[in-house]
Amino acid sequence: MSDRELIHYLSGLVMPERIATMRRVLAERTRYLSVVIEDIYQPHNASAVLRTCDCFGIQDVHIVENRNAYRVNPGVELGTAQWLTLHRYNGEPNNTPAAIDGLRSAGYRIVATTPHTDQRSLDDFEVGAGPVALLFGNEPDGLSEAALNLADEHLVIPMVGFVESFNISVSAAIILHTLSGRLRSSGIAYHISPDESDELLLQWLRKSIGRADALEREFHARGGGHGPKGEA
Repeated sequence: MSDRELIHYLSGLVMPERIATMRRVLAERTRYLSVVIEDIYQPHNASAVLRTCDCFGIQDVHIVENRNAYRVNPGVELGTAQWLTLHRYNGEPNNTPAAIDGLRSAGYRIVATTPHTDQRSLDDFEVGAGPVALLFGNEPDGLSEAALNLADEHLVIPMVGFVESFNISVSAAIILHTLSGRLRSSGIAYHISPDESDELLLQWLRKSIGRADALEREFHARGGGHGPKGEA
């Protein structure tokens, strides 16, 4: 049995409006832009970044935990973490190089967001030059030296005030709003693939349905088929 048969079965167990919302969201999900948050120790800031990623259709968030373990703040992220794909790096004292190497191997340009180095303005950043992994650091230290040194490019938001940087959650919101808008108005193929869409939809359905594991086992035991209509 294919995933699509299982999706069809599980879709009959949730309200049609919920399925329609999931499909609408999936239609705008992208992996062309990805976000990396390094060593964030203030849960509300990192959780706000997750919420921003969901708002702008960014599916993947890479969480680098060197000194600080990340904890979701439910009051800030408002359940959005369950709709994102979170990648955690916490097996070594310094997990930044491994995270960056993996993203680079996957074809991403590694772009550090920082006001401290030779940089490109957000206004001039070329989104069409290839998939982008955006690195955000903690407060007040910013990105680590390893992240800055390993980055392919450095990106800064133009500012004219006394302070030299935005709060991380504000920075992420400004940059993702700008780049995702630029991406969607371009001719770039930024959407996730049909197979990835099916995979995510199946994950989301499982999270939306009570006793999903048991219902799925019953489905496979019967060799497929249609389930009862009803609300999850």
